[in-house]
Amino acid sequence: MHKVILKLIFENDLKANHFKALDGLRGIAILFVLLSHSSNASVFIHKNLNFQGIGNMGVYLFFVLSAYLLDRQIAIAFITKKSSKQYWMNYILRRFLRIYPLFAIALISYGILTYYGHKTVIDKLIDVPLHLALVRGEGVFWSIPVELKYYIISPLIMLICHKYLKWYSKKVIYFFLSVIFVLIMIESIFNLPNISTLKYIPIFLTGTFFSVIELLHKKSFKQKKFSKIIEIVGLISIGLILIVTFGFFKHTFSGYFNFRNSVFYLPFAIFWVVILIASKYGLGIIKHFLEIKWIRFLGTISFSVYLIHKPILFAVNNEHFGISSNLKIYVFFIVTILLSTLSFLLIEKPLSKIRIGYQE
Repeated sequence: MHKVILKLIFENDLKANHFKALDGLRGIAILFVLLSHSSNASVFIHKNLNFQGIGNMGVYLFFVLSAYLLDRQIAIAFITKKSSKQYWMNYILRRFLRIYPLFAIALISYGILTYYGHKTVIDKLIDVPLHLALVRGEGVFWSIPVELKYYIISPLIMLICHKYLKWYSKKVIYFFLSVIFVLIMIESIFNLPNISTLKYIPIFLTGTFFSVIELLHKKSFKQKKFSKIIEIVGLISIGLILIVTFGFFKHTFSGYFNFRNSVFYLPFAIFWVVILIASKYGLGIIKHFLEIKWIRFLGTISFSVYLIHKPILFAVNNEHFGISSNLKIYVFFIVTILLSTLSFLLIEKPLSKIRIGYQE
């Protein structure tokens, strides 16, 4: 039975261009979110391992990966002259089906739980349409309007690169650096709302930038000398992230820092991009780690995990169920993964296969 489930989960492995390590990166991203939220609820793997505040770092990795994968496809469509009306219809349909059905189900489920006395962030009927209209983002839902709005902005950025910059490397580099700099200045001055896509576009653009540079200079990435250098820099980036993750930075510098501040989020976005590059073009150390099946499994079902895990965490922490403190973290992970696997197989996977017409 488990072999059948694994075959369904890892169906993309049959595709020649599927890069397994990217599933692993998603797995790391959702693991950061789960560990952060469980620590916030005082549900720990070990009493000395407190992961409070690292959830945003995981979400930023999701942003980087989304931008990289999506904009790479769009850039290829422009370059190969396949950006037809059908392509864009499928683009809109797939982005909608990727997010909205499960998003709506989660919102309604949260509302039902609140109605029956289990308080969630959806505590009024009006909250559901407001979230679906992308004007509100409470709790874990804050990242949904941010990402969906980027799906609208993303093709415009690629169109500028194609129509006006003509994929000329220097122009593309200056364009991206200028936009990132201006947006960081805007965020520093105005402190934009947490659901503002403008606030986080620099994070997305790090992934987009790599996708474009990779397409324009693929031979450079495949050089042996580069492989050694990027693997080392990738491992250093992992080390820096771990220093923050395990709280050494906080203990050393005696402060809690805001991961939603542009001072911190852009460097972490860059670290994630470096790790992404190392996983593709490095010596294989990072790549092999990210290809571990349980990490990839977690990454494949990560969107369902992201939307489902919070009510399960509340239930595990509820004294009514009488779960031992030592067992809470394990019950939380097991139930979350089981329900998320069902959600992926019954909702996400079937919807991902829907297309308009035939498209290569």
